[in-house]
Amino acid sequence: MPTPCRKKTVRRILAVAWFPMLLFAWGCGNGGPSPASDGRPVAVVSFTILEDLARQVAGERVAIRVLAPVGAEVHEWELSPRNFIDLDRAELVFINGRNLEQWVPQLKATLGSEVPVVALAEDSRHETLRIRLGDLAGDPDPHLWMDPRRAADYAEILRDHFTRLDPAGEAYFRDNATAYTERLEAVHAEIGEILAAIPEDRRLLVTSEAAFLYFADAYGFHHEGIWGSNSEEEGTPRQMARVIDLIHERQPAAIFWESTITDRYVRGISEETGIPIAGPLFVDSLGGPGSGAESYLDLMRTNARTIAESLTNGEP
Repeated sequence: MPTPCRKKTVRRILAVAWFPMLLFAWGCGNGGPSPASDGRPVAVVSFTILEDLARQVAGERVAIRVLAPVGAEVHEWELSPRNFIDLDRAELVFINGRNLEQWVPQLKATLGSEVPVVALAEDSRHETLRIRLGDLAGDPDPHLWMDPRRAADYAEILRDHFTRLDPAGEAYFRDNATAYTERLEAVHAEIGEILAAIPEDRRLLVTSEAAFLYFADAYGFHHEGIWGSNSEEEGTPRQMARVIDLIHERQPAAIFWESTITDRYVRGISEETGIPIAGPLFVDSLGGPGSGAESYLDLMRTNARTIAESLTNGEP
C-alpha cells in the first residue's frame, strides 16, 4: 500500500499534469470577466499574511492573488484549480521561503522559469533564528513576520519588486511602503505596551507549533511548542510528555493553540496538567470576519491581547 507521503507526491504530480485541462474547464465554465482582466499586472502570494502586506504596498496598481486562503495550513497546502488559474496569469510570485511552503517544487513546476519567485524571508536583512525542537531543529525558522520590524523588511522587498514590475509606480510604491513601515513601527511599540503587564515569572509562552520564536525574541518571552514545525509529525507521545513535564515544572498561567491547527493536543495537555487553554493565536493565516485578525496589524494586536490577558489571569 502506498505511504501517505507517496500518495501526496502522486497527487501533486497529477495536479501539474492535469493543469491544461483544469485551465480549459475553468475558462469554459465561467462566462464573466476574469478578476485579473483589468489591465493591471498580477502578483501571486503564497498565503494571507503576505497577501495583506502586498496589498498595503501595491495599492491599486497591482492585482494581488493568494494561494492558501484564510484558515488554511500553509506548510502543506496543495494547489487548487483556482490556484493554477492565478499562477497562469502571474507576472511575479512571492513566497515566504525558509521551507515554510513545502509545496514550492509544485509551484515552480507549474510556473516554469520565466516568472520570478521571490522568497521574502530569505531576502530579509535580519538574522534568522533557528528551529529549536523536533525533526527540523537547527534549520532556519521561517516565521519572521511574527516580529513587525521584520515584517517591515518584507514591505521594503515588496516595494522593490513591485517597482521592477511597474516602474511607473515607483513613487507610489515607495510612499505606500514608507507609510506602512511607520504603522508597523507603531504597532511594535503598542504590542510592547500591551505585554508590559505580564510579570517576568509568567513569561512562558507554550503553543502547539513553536512558531513564536521571533515574537518571543522581540518581546521577552521564553517560548516552547509541543512540536517545532508543522512540517513534522504532530502530537507524538514523546512531544506531549516533554511539554507535560515542562508545565509541571514551570506552571504557566495558560497554554495556547493556533487558528490553523486543531486544539486537541493542548486540550489533552490541559486535561493532564490542569492548566487552562487560551486562543486561538494567529500565525500562519489571517483570521476570518469577526476574529479580530482580519489584517496583519490587527492579528498582532489580537495575539498580544490574548497572551497578556491569559498570562495575567485577566488582570489589567
